[in-house]
Amino acid sequence: GLAIGASFIFTMILILASLLILGFERRRHGEGPIKEAADVVFWSAVISFVPVGLIFSAEWLLQRPYPYYVALLWVFVFPVAVGYGILRRQLFDVRNVAKSSAAYGAATLGITGAFAFVITFADTLVQRFGVGQRSVQVALLFVAILLFNPVRNRMQTLVDRFFDRDRAAYRVAVREISEAMVSMLSLNEIADRILLALTDTMGVERAMVLLADDEKKVLRPIASRGDWDDEGLAVEIPSIHPIWKHLWMRREDLTRVDFDDEHDVEIREACHDVFDMLEVELLVPILYGVELLGVIAVGRKLTGDRLMADDRLLLRTLANQSSIAIENAKAFDEIAKLNETLEARVDERTAELRATQAQLTQAEKMKSLGQLVAGVAHELNNPIGFVHANLQLLDEYIKKLIESQGNQGDTERAREAITKLLERSREGTTRVKKIVQDLRTFSRMDHADLQVADLHEEIERTLRLMEPRFKNNIVVETDFGKIPRVRCYPGQLNQVFLNLLMNACDAIERDGTIRIRTRPTPDGVRLEFEDDGPGIPADVQNQIFDPFFTTKPVGAGTGLGLSLSHGIIERHGGRISVSSDPEGGTTFVIDLPLEARPDDDQA
Repeated sequence: GLAIGASFIFTMILILASLLILGFERRRHGEGPIKEAADVVFWSAVISFVPVGLIFSAEWLLQRPYPYYVALLWVFVFPVAVGYGILRRQLFDVRNVAKSSAAYGAATLGITGAFAFVITFADTLVQRFGVGQRSVQVALLFVAILLFNPVRNRMQTLVDRFFDRDRAAYRVAVREISEAMVSMLSLNEIADRILLALTDTMGVERAMVLLADDEKKVLRPIASRGDWDDEGLAVEIPSIHPIWKHLWMRREDLTRVDFDDEHDVEIREACHDVFDMLEVELLVPILYGVELLGVIAVGRKLTGDRLMADDRLLLRTLANQSSIAIENAKAFDEIAKLNETLEARVDERTAELRATQAQLTQAEKMKSLGQLVAGVAHELNNPIGFVHANLQLLDEYIKKLIESQGNQGDTERAREAITKLLERSREGTTRVKKIVQDLRTFSRMDHADLQVADLHEEIERTLRLMEPRFKNNIVVETDFGKIPRVRCYPGQLNQVFLNLLMNACDAIERDGTIRIRTRPTPDGVRLEFEDDGPGIPADVQNQIFDPFFTTKPVGAGTGLGLSLSHGIIERHGGRISVSSDPEGGTTFVIDLPLEARPDDDQA
């Protein structure tokens, strides 16, 4: 009786303690998968153990024996309920345990069967040939030790294939998607591929990819699949949120339950709020080195099953692969932005250089025209001077003519003088008009479009303007061939002719000759400007067209004339070259097409 009483008390203490522990765990975990597991275990324990406790209590108090099979019927409820929870609700991840158990069991059965066969065969040998039984047993034990591990590994492989035959397809699909993401350079495309793997391949009911916004310092959704409300699609998780810190520090996927043991109530509730707001089961961090690039938020499967250890392993693999793809895409975006900025800066600098070049061209043109002013002023001064003097004489002759109207001889002489004065004055004004016309035509300030021009006329016009520089010591010889008219910018070409002639004049220190030759070519025309002044040193001839390069003394030249001339000829689609003998003589050769290219930036 004492033993029965002690057994009853011990049994009741165990039952009550188990129910109290299960009830406490059930209340502590609130909502979630652990709460569901605790519910199944708690109520199955109540159904299984409470009737047993009541039967034992009645037997002990009433001192009447009851049939124990009645209590045993209730006890079977507990393993059945727990088994249902494991297999149907997947409350516990026993997949790996089952696989290992099956492998070891199969290996053990295989070895046992082999032993049974070998022992039977060994007994036959002992009976027939008298071999020692102990030595046979030792040999068989040694063979069994050697064979057990290979057999177990083989059985493990077979069991893995049996258990994982339904998962092999989507493992391959996830691996293919992960490999494909590495070559993607669009963040949206990468996010869509991640969601494709989760929803279409793994059968997840809803999923979302959140990426870190480096400017706003938040995690925000970039793509989603499934049924999401506006609050979930507009969620932004700031970098100061505790869940960001937990994802970065733990560097592993997190569930709502992982925060149940958090001592800080505010942190626990804040992290729970994220899961409740997103209505997801799992958050998988996307990490690259020490940087948190984003998060994959995953809900349950469409079947209602929870994500098991194998699923989470595949998700971590997917996150690792996507981190590389996301980092590559971000780097590509940065390079694209830098290229856009660089292109904008290049365009800006190009515009500035064009404006500067236009200013330099205009300045060089003004300089060249300025050098012509002295000679032109002299050319204009002579005809204007004698026109002015003739007008004074004309005034006197008219007065005398009026006074001597009665004297026929004086009147006739006055008329002859007036006629001569008027002819000289007309010649002078014609000369002034011609000079002004040459200047205006030379500069072409009133014509900026392409025009068909006679290059011989343009050269002669430039020579007339240069006459003051030629009078003293320079002879100009022209050898004009039969060349066609050219569609060009005459004002710009006149600038080139003027620069070459002025350089030739500067090079000829005393007496010298300038020769100008023209001839047709298969593609256009060729112009040659030759002088017999000192040549250009061979070591600087390849720099002669560089901006600001000059062989003249300091202050005597800007070094822009030939550079601008080179640019003008190139913009016409032609080329200019120089050949020079250091001992004396320089020739500039210009090849021009029959039709110049339109030039939007011509000065």
